[in-house]
Order: sequence, then structure tokens, then C-alpha cells
Amino acid sequence: MRKPALQKSTVPLAWDDLRTVLAVARAGSLSGAARQLQVEHSTVFRRLRAIEKRFGAALFERTRNGYAPTAHGEAAAESARLMEEAALTAERRIMGADVRLSGVVRIAASEMFACYLLPRVLPAFLRAHPDIEVEIDVSNRNVDLTRREADLALRATNQPPEHLYGREVGELRYAAFAHRRFFKGGRAPALEELPWVGFDDSIRQIEIARWLQSRLPGKSARLRSDSLLAIMHAATAGIGAAVLPLFAADFQPQLRRLTEVLDRPRMQLWVLSHADVRENARVRALSRHLAAELPGALAELQAV
Repeated sequence: MRKPALQKSTVPLAWDDLRTVLAVARAGSLSGAARQLQVEHSTVFRRLRAIEKRFGAALFERTRNGYAPTAHGEAAAESARLMEEAALTAERRIMGADVRLSGVVRIAASEMFACYLLPRVLPAFLRAHPDIEVEIDVSNRNVDLTRREADLALRATNQPPEHLYGREVGELRYAAFAHRRFFKGGRAPALEELPWVGFDDSIRQIEIARWLQSRLPGKSARLRSDSLLAIMHAATAGIGAAVLPLFAADFQPQLRRLTEVLDRPRMQLWVLSHADVRENARVRALSRHLAAELPGALAELQAV
């Protein structure tokens, strides 16, 4: 009876099991892990129970704040992280050697960039490369290019990560805007007199949020959001004033500038990729196209 039990305990742990442990450790919850793994919450729960039963030890402590890894859980998660890193490194290097001008290129961009910048420059690229397909990952978070969440990223930053290869393609300019109904007799109202649409806690540290906090300290926003696009639409609906990028807000017929173009913040716009994939033919082609076309498109949209 002991021999079968020993054989069962030494069967290698499946990669899906290790991925589950790593996802729970990263997310701190079963629901967050389920979203990462793109499976049902119940699937994560079932896998985790089976893994802990097999180990005969708890990998996580269940608390009011979520799932915290035990010492055993940290060890399993670290092993899974190293395996994932090795697999992703191999995948990036193989992809980087691909010389075909065909296939899919994934580019991560914020809602604003995806709606107002990329549509101006992508049509020419797609006409020139009929065998390349472009996927836009629309997200307000910074995707992880190391983990192959995207091949390229269009990102506003003055300090791009050192481990990423990048090209600066322009500078983003901002102003305060409000619905035209707030302008009485054609005059811009004082900023202090207006209701404002602001930024929730998840993005309150971005540069334009800091400007608003310093210019109107203690001013409470009537509406807050983690989406700059949602903030602009709220301003367009007349809910309140907002600090917005010129390349989008200047083209909303209901909005008018409350201020001149702000001296600060000035954010650089970058096209970023991981060093391992930048020589991939289709990634390189799109990166070069964006670097060539975005400066002119941005300058045209931001004409003062």
C-alpha cells in the first residue's frame, strides 16, 4: 500500500496547478486569480483545494482582506514565477527572430490614445501591410510587456522603464475645459466657481491630477473616475470642468478652454517594446510606422 502512495506523491506538479498558485499569490483573491487565468472562480477554488490536499499543507491563509500566502505558498509561487519567466523569455526570443511581415501585433494603449490617436495613423499601416493584423489592448493600466501582455505599448511617461526599448514620438499638452454653458457673455468663469470632474484614488497621482490638486487645493470633485475618456464625456455633458489633453478635448464641440495651454504637466508620448521582441519583423514595422507618423498627427491635433 505504501508504494502506490509514494508514486502518487512524487508525480510532478502540473504547470496549471503552479499557475493557479502564482495567480492567487499575485491577485490576493480567488476572483482576481480567475480573471488572470480566464477561468471560473469555482475552478480556481477547486484547483487550490486539490493542490493543498496533495501537499498536505495550507498554501494560503484566508483573511478578511483576501488570500495571503503561507511559507509553503510563497515557495510554490516563487517556483512558478521562475518557470513562467523562463517560458516567457524563450517565447520572446523566438518571436524576436520572426522575419515574416504577417501575423498579429498587439499594442496596448489607453482609451484616449485608442480613440483619438491610433485611428489616424493605423489605416496607412494596414494598407501597406495587408498580412499583418493589429490588436489594440485598451486599458488605463500599464501592461507588462515582459509578460507578453502586449508587443508594443503607447504610453505617456517622462520616465519610461529602463528595461524597455522606446522611441519618444511627441509631447502631450493639456488645458482646463468646461461646457460652453458655463461661459456667460463669452467670458471664461473663474476656476474656483466651477464644479469639477476629477480623478479617483487609483489615478490621483498622475500629473494632471496633481495639477488640479495644487491649483484648487481642497476642491472636491462632483464626479470622479479612473477613466480619462469618461471624465471628458462627463465634462462634455456639463457635469463639471476637467483637465484634459488637447488632442481629444479640442474636438468636442460642447467644450471650450478655460485656460491657456498649461505649462505643466507636459508628458512625453512613447512607443515602447521589450528588447527581446523589437527585432520581430511585424513589431518593428509597426513601431517604425508609429514613430514616423505620430509626431505629425499629434502636432496637428494639438495646434494651439
